[in-house]
Amino acid sequence: MGGGLAFSACGASATPARRTVETPLGRLDIPVAPRRVLAVDSRISLESALALELPVVGYSHSRARPWVPVPAGVPMLAAPPDLEQILMLKPDLILCPDTAPYSDWWPLARLAAIAPVLPSNHRLGWQVNLARLAGWLALTALAEPRLAAHEELVASIRRRHGAAIASMRVAALYFDPLKRRAMVCSDGTAYGRVMPAQVLAELGGREVDAGRLGPSGDVALEAFGDVFGDVDALLVLDFGDGSVGALAGEALWQRLPAVRAGHVHIVAGNCTFGSFYTAQYLADAWAALYARAEA
Repeated sequence: MGGGLAFSACGASATPARRTVETPLGRLDIPVAPRRVLAVDSRISLESALALELPVVGYSHSRARPWVPVPAGVPMLAAPPDLEQILMLKPDLILCPDTAPYSDWWPLARLAAIAPVLPSNHRLGWQVNLARLAGWLALTALAEPRLAAHEELVASIRRRHGAAIASMRVAALYFDPLKRRAMVCSDGTAYGRVMPAQVLAELGGREVDAGRLGPSGDVALEAFGDVFGDVDALLVLDFGDGSVGALAGEALWQRLPAVRAGHVHIVAGNCTFGSFYTAQYLADAWAALYARAEA
């Protein structure tokens, strides 16, 4: 396999014009106009590629979220990534998180034998990752309208719900019914810059401090009252796996003041990580929660 990958790096990924860029991985030679882009992560990699109108030929990790406009015919590949499958697609550029470059899920080091790899970092904000990718590809003119559109959406939500945003403490979470614990999407946990917390920070909202949570944002069922007792409204992520129904059946959940007041908004889909499209989706979800709490 090593020989096959080395051959691909010399042949399939060649393009008529190339440019050299400086990245956290060092200096890379990349195509000026990529023709076949592989997005390893269906969340930040894929969303960033689509926001910059790159010609995506496939993606991995998990099925793209419904709010992400994946062109018809773009396949989801094996997960973890299958390097032979990727090799057959002949990408000339690969996007991959730098989370664990020698792992099965993010094999950035091995992918570099197939085509140049531009990284993202889950500890950076989505805007930073998008702008950085756009800079490497000389596509800042495409990124700027996306960033401006999101800023205007955030500003419009602030205008409508400014008082509630300033006064209410809120939390975004999903429920693990097997371990009977909540996972809070708060900034400062081991998961990095999770999207619900990023968008809430853009709005100027008040979240549950990560110091009150477990290392990954976990909250045991018996601690619900201590952690969520002073939370005014709750955004619950519904992964479509029955967890929302299981959470609703927990007596300690039903006793929370925010739940008793009806200040709970369910948002469909796993929107823990992502980029531009998930940010837009979550901004609307936070707006819906504040509107519910104000009613």
